Amino acid sequence: PNHAIAYSNLGTVLHQQGKLDEAITFHRQAIRLDPNYSTAYYNLGTALSAQGKLDEAITSYQQAIRLNPNDAITYNNLGNALIDQGKLDEAIANYQQVIRLDPNHAIAYSNLGTVLHQQGKLDEAITFHRQAIRLDPNYSTAYYNLGTALSAQGKLDEAITSYQQAIRLNPNDAITYNNLGIALSAQGKLDEAITSYQQAIRLNPNDAIAYNNLGAVLRQQGKLDEAITSYQQAIRLDPNYSAAYNNLGNALSTQGKLDEAIANHRKALSLPDRKGSTASAHTLAHNGLGYALQQQGRLLRQQGKLEAAIAKIEDAIAEYELSIALDNNFVTAQNNLREAKRLAILWSNLQPVTASFQPIVIDDWKHLPSEEEEPLVNVLRSTARIIAEVSEGSFIGTGWVVKRQGNTLWIVTNRHVISDRQSKRPSDKIEVEFFSELPDEKRPRYDAMIEEMTDANDLKLDLAVLKVTGIPDDIQPLKFRAGRVRRNTPVRVIGHPFNVDEPWNSASGEVTNYYQDSPMLPIDANVAEGNSGGPVINKQMEVIAVMVRIRNNRDLALDLNQPSPNISQFSEATGGIGLAYRIDIVLDKLRQWRILN
Repeated sequence: PNHAIAYSNLGTVLHQQGKLDEAITFHRQAIRLDPNYSTAYYNLGTALSAQGKLDEAITSYQQAIRLNPNDAITYNNLGNALIDQGKLDEAIANYQQVIRLDPNHAIAYSNLGTVLHQQGKLDEAITFHRQAIRLDPNYSTAYYNLGTALSAQGKLDEAITSYQQAIRLNPNDAITYNNLGIALSAQGKLDEAITSYQQAIRLNPNDAIAYNNLGAVLRQQGKLDEAITSYQQAIRLDPNYSAAYNNLGNALSTQGKLDEAIANHRKALSLPDRKGSTASAHTLAHNGLGYALQQQGRLLRQQGKLEAAIAKIEDAIAEYELSIALDNNFVTAQNNLREAKRLAILWSNLQPVTASFQPIVIDDWKHLPSEEEEPLVNVLRSTARIIAEVSEGSFIGTGWVVKRQGNTLWIVTNRHVISDRQSKRPSDKIEVEFFSELPDEKRPRYDAMIEEMTDANDLKLDLAVLKVTGIPDDIQPLKFRAGRVRRNTPVRVIGHPFNVDEPWNSASGEVTNYYQDSPMLPIDANVAEGNSGGPVINKQMEVIAVMVRIRNNRDLALDLNQPSPNISQFSEATGGIGLAYRIDIVLDKLRQWRILN
């Protein structure tokens, strides 16, 4: 009855059987019998940690270390508990101690890489995961962790290879299949992504995240009914899964089931807020709710119920403002707020509107400054403001006139400016405005058609051309200059950054570098989302490049098995360095499309 080792061993067996309370009782009895038995403290720590009692677990690990300061495994487990508490620097110190005690401890290297990933130090994280693999080529978790870090860097081919190796070593790991699906989806390999998510679900039928992610891919394929079924299953498995409620709400909104959409967004708001890959659950829910209310307002306006329509649009404005209050950099809500305020003014003033609720076209050229007052007036006039309606509301970007025939214009922009971010499908409703000093609600809008567009899965070239007719005579194509661009060439970036109140912003900067083999020019200027597709002009007011994105990722998902944005898909909301396509690359594509000769 006084055999401490036997008590602790029995506790370990009970732990393995999931009987944690009994296990803890036996470990504590072992400690009472032998207060210097370090292994009992270690075993007690593992059981307490499994119960989520992290403070007690940490205390137990620390006592084990005091009794046996050379036990690398205890330092490793202490690091794991500290990660769960968010004490990343302390966790790093413990993993480093493991490595000092045991330089061949592959698990500690990979754990250290995971913490560095969470701190955003991706290059260092990758180095440690690779070292873990060198020490243990059969360590599947290290391949999985390496895949998450590579995916966060946008190195999707390498990430997929790493996930596939993890699966070869451990073919029953549902989480790895889920992350493989995320990477495949980001590459546009939707059928392969679906297969991967389905395998994750076969291995773990209770995997709500896999059902949610499967729904996202089905939505990308336009299979809304199947996507909705998948989101609903995710919610059945996890009734507190706020992201799934938001995704379901957006899908229902796309189907025109606005009352159901509103109910799901409100449900997401009733749950605790959770940070996601691009915005928090509540940020997304307020925006989704606002957009559904706005759509209800449009329906009421079509029915002639103007007072009720205005009330709905005011409710939508309130929701967008709540979304922005949670995340001032959430561009979708910023754009939606601008559009909703415009509609509110139009409807409140009872201005004559067309079927699409646009003001009657007026002679906006009468409201232009002179060249003496505004030397850039002709460039501004030939730079379009593009408003594309997508599943979450309005996307506002920039384009510029490259060609004119009669009263028809062709406008260059980015594909992502006119496409839904989730489904990557082009918008069915695209409008453009041209520069004048009229207020937003009076500025004429013109319907635009997509003339050409690069493939949604083309990660190398993100371009589109719009065609617009019935345009005033004074709007002419911009001139352009191809060829090598010198470093430090002064430039101006024209566009509509979301973080500037007025459109047609001109940001001065310079070209920071030139690589002959790269299609990109790095531009040091104060740019933000909304500049996408805009012209980069030199002192001679010639286009030398087309803005496409800001260099760095905006955010990383905190949960490593959730999708993370990568540079190929999303641009950061704000930043000081932009990336622009060299004009010669753009011109080559325009000639291939026969837009230009």
